[in-house]
Amino acid sequence: MRHHHRSGRPHGGDYPSGAGFERRLLHAWWHAFGHHREAHGQGPGEHADAGHRFSPHALWHAIGRHHDHRGGRGHFGGGPGGFGGEGDGFPRGRKFSSDDLQLLLLSLIDAQPSHGYELIKALETRSNGFYSPSPGMVYPALTYLEELGYVTVQLEGNRKRYELAQAGRDYLAANRDRVELMLAKLSHIARKMDSVRRAFAGEEPADISEGGWAPELNEARRALKNALLRRDNAPADEQRRIAAILMRAVKEIEGERKPGSGHSDDASTA
Repeated sequence: MRHHHRSGRPHGGDYPSGAGFERRLLHAWWHAFGHHREAHGQGPGEHADAGHRFSPHALWHAIGRHHDHRGGRGHFGGGPGGFGGEGDGFPRGRKFSSDDLQLLLLSLIDAQPSHGYELIKALETRSNGFYSPSPGMVYPALTYLEELGYVTVQLEGNRKRYELAQAGRDYLAANRDRVELMLAKLSHIARKMDSVRRAFAGEEPADISEGGWAPELNEARRALKNALLRRDNAPADEQRRIAAILMRAVKEIEGERKPGSGHSDDASTA
């Protein structure tokens, strides 16, 4: 779907990937929090009042808009382990494209017909405050979806209530996998945001039953990352061999193959 308006994008990239995210995020948050406090008339050594203890706005500046002093991307720049890298499949330098936002809006409207501000709030809630597109992004997107015939509008006083049209339902069905992946990303960052909040509040980390990744899965991700780094200069044939192993693993993870159904011993040597 082509669209002329652009979604906002941070200079430093977008979503987290890799081990040690909480440590880097805490550092960046604390750096930005100091500037946030000074902007409210507090010195670096003063205690913040309750109203400024945790601010998603300050956090967003820390991880998305502050470059390092050398003009680079800082702790959360592009590449493995930073925002905008390929580890979690997020587009470089932005959260979601215009097309992505339109699909997310269609998905939310499909679940429940809504007003524009309700859609903004729903995205903010799903991401635990990290992703809150501005009205200047959402309302033009809704107008565009209406022009395409993907949504219909019911006027309620001076407000518009958006409902999914059949054309929008068909388009959403054709892009269901893409939508589900984006929603999974929002849930992932929401858990990351919660882990940071818990750390600053001195609370225990969330139990695995509350969502998130088990320690064993995190260890497996680190092992895979290290294995790939050790083969950074591998010849093309070796890279293709590794790619084939990883694609087989992806298919098993997604249930396209039954676990334990005869896979190559190459996987043990990756």
